[in-house]
Amino acid sequence: MTNRTTRRHFFAVAAASAVAAALHGAALAQPAWPSRPITLIVPYNAGGASDFGARLIASDLSSRLGQPVIVENVAGAGGALGVQRLLRAETDGHTLLYGSLSETVMVPIVNAAAARYRSQDLLPIAMTGKTPVAFVTRPDFPANTMDELVAMLRKRPGGLTYGSPGVGTFQHVMAETVKARTATFMVHIPYRGGSNIVNDVVSGQIDVGVTTAPNVAPLVGAGRIKALGVSSRERIPALKDTQSFGETESLKSLDLQTWGMVFARSGTPDAVVRRLNAAINEVLMQPKTQATLQKAGAALARPLSVEEAKAFFEAEAAAYRPIAERIKPE
Repeated sequence: MTNRTTRRHFFAVAAASAVAAALHGAALAQPAWPSRPITLIVPYNAGGASDFGARLIASDLSSRLGQPVIVENVAGAGGALGVQRLLRAETDGHTLLYGSLSETVMVPIVNAAAARYRSQDLLPIAMTGKTPVAFVTRPDFPANTMDELVAMLRKRPGGLTYGSPGVGTFQHVMAETVKARTATFMVHIPYRGGSNIVNDVVSGQIDVGVTTAPNVAPLVGAGRIKALGVSSRERIPALKDTQSFGETESLKSLDLQTWGMVFARSGTPDAVVRRLNAAINEVLMQPKTQATLQKAGAALARPLSVEEAKAFFEAEAAAYRPIAERIKPE
């Protein structure tokens, strides 16, 4: 080997060593994740279905990640304020959203002025469950089924009120879809969360509440409110005595359900997203978690990978966009 070749080899090895050292140093400089408590935003009031889902996974998730997972309720504008809170945070995975079809897909379309964000600004991490919407009313309400409610509405157009968690939410769009499908009319009263709706149904402030099954299943079982129907093709175990839309004459072609999903901001590091996905799926597959979900009226057939969660979210956004675009902002 000549001196020139020797020098060339020496400089090549030195350069490679320098690059390796720099990469190793950069890796060491990256802080461990999570390095501080994680905030899990719920975009509705405490006591609703999203709050229930977030708190169900928070404790076990804390144990698996080694940092507290703190649930923070940020209600308003049909869930848009909670999403905006996420989008103001850093893309480091320490602030997450327990989201649903409502504020992640529907609200940016129906109420764009309030939302000021797009579904593409959100990064799906893991799906936590699916549930239908329930139409509920007070025990002495004259109708006992959705078909009977439709008959009442045809006799009294505009004479009844219904509450939803806000303009553009899945529940609002679901009720408007029922009105359009049956050529009927009810006056919409928007709320800041499902728990408030149920309270006003019980007290008679509104006639019908449109909210997710986990919000109402215990109260229906206790006889405090009455469920007229659920928006799925088949009945659900938590409301086994309540007709599904598939059993009705007026709404049997409808089978629409919402879901829970944990989101980060787009741009969150892939390694963080994958660790969160694995940890959340481990929590969801615990027998006690599955039993609690089913009892509440939600279900998760199997955990989704990061890629599957992203594909599911994109497919739902595409499917519901035409429906949401038909709803006029209030």
